[in-house]
Amino acid sequence: TINAVPSLPATPSVTLTQPTCATPTGTIAFTTQAGVQYGVNGTFQAGASFAGLAPGNYTIAVRSTTDNTCVTNGTAQTINAVPSLPATPSVTLTQPTCATPTGTIAFTTQAGVQYGVNGTFQAGASFAGLAPGNYTIAVRSTTDNTCVTNGTAQTINAVPSLPATPSVTLTQPTCATPT
Repeated sequence: TINAVPSLPATPSVTLTQPTCATPTGTIAFTTQAGVQYGVNGTFQAGASFAGLAPGNYTIAVRSTTDNTCVTNGTAQTINAVPSLPATPSVTLTQPTCATPTGTIAFTTQAGVQYGVNGTFQAGASFAGLAPGNYTIAVRSTTDNTCVTNGTAQTINAVPSLPATPSVTLTQPTCATPT
């Protein structure tokens, strides 16, 4: 008896995990199938996940575990480049005055970032109403919140002291000095 031709595995489908600033490599994870090995760039394994992949193009395939000549290729996949970090933030400080007892940290704006003071991020570039003290500043990407660039720590000074109550000495006019 000659057996029937073995069936080809189903076309593979995958999920990509792209690199981030925190994890600079990608992952190709196959949707599992019974009776196959999973392949990336011609390297086959039993596990359905290929992690630690550098940015680039990858061929994917599955092959039968009973007949390794039964291979089904899938659509080529691309692991993107690692995202770029935002530029180092710069800020302008407005220190407290007697009239306004709090300070302000205003960031120089950048495209595609959120602005952060002491780990709290927002879309707006200005943080007002800050009490005197030390502040950490940072910007993070709006497309990858693991892409964070810290800036130089900033200090909001203490509220200036009011001057002492003035004291005066009066010299009254005399006949010789009429003022």
